[in-house]
Amino acid sequence: MAKEIDSFSATDGNRACDLDRSKATIAEYREYPVPLDLAAHVMCLWTQSVGRSGGPYEHRVLPDACIDIVFINDEPPAVIGPYVESFIATLPPGTNIVGARFHPGRALAFLGHPASVLLNQSVPLTVLWNNAASTDFLSPVYEATGLASRLSALERTMMARLSRTKSIDPAVMWGIKWLAEHSESSIENLSACIGISSRQLRRRFSVSVGYGPKLFQEVLRFQRMLHRATRSRVRLPLVDLAAAAGYADQAHMTREARRFSDVPPMELLHRAQCTLHLSGLIGPDQNL
Repeated sequence: MAKEIDSFSATDGNRACDLDRSKATIAEYREYPVPLDLAAHVMCLWTQSVGRSGGPYEHRVLPDACIDIVFINDEPPAVIGPYVESFIATLPPGTNIVGARFHPGRALAFLGHPASVLLNQSVPLTVLWNNAASTDFLSPVYEATGLASRLSALERTMMARLSRTKSIDPAVMWGIKWLAEHSESSIENLSACIGISSRQLRRRFSVSVGYGPKLFQEVLRFQRMLHRATRSRVRLPLVDLAAAAGYADQAHMTREARRFSDVPPMELLHRAQCTLHLSGLIGPDQNL
């Protein structure tokens, strides 16, 4: 069974920000580490449980460059693609979810399809793979009862599949790391460092991540802003938060926050958490 590493109400995470903080007690979200055999591809396993009392639980899902595989109650597994816009997820009372979150750019090895086909989409895995038989290896997850048993079954089945998959694109993986370490540099500089054309770089990022390196850099900066805001020991003024996250100024941060969340920074920062804090891409908590 995976060891729990982080837990909080869904107000604090799950690629989301709550629409109504009065509903914070009706949903619980937890993250779990993965074995070394999975860590090259999977950032974490996670669960979310919605209480049986009250109305539907709603939250706004935010872009984070990740792809998730999710099991919602007894439904077939779905793939949550790399979104570059926010959307509202509505979960009925009693909903239980088990999921696996891939590192940015690393779901291709599991899915066998370009990430770009999943851009801004959530689709059943059987649709992506064209037939129900292709998901038979996931039957232990369906058959397990309870979140703990499903987590263990999901971990085992993913380890078995990923042990037989193709390797990830080394140029894209290097580029992702470079962009995380050079948040204010240009894509042209990245292209020159890797030694491939900007056009080819965009194509290879699109296959692995779902979109080009420039947009990935912007999503990463947005997530870094959330991380700096929520992990700070004191609430940073917006102008200081913008500088810490790598924005040109506060107005730049405000435009990007609205672009990726549809809400202004002050409203967003009361409701959302960074979902890349386990990725190794955000950097140390400096000056927090």
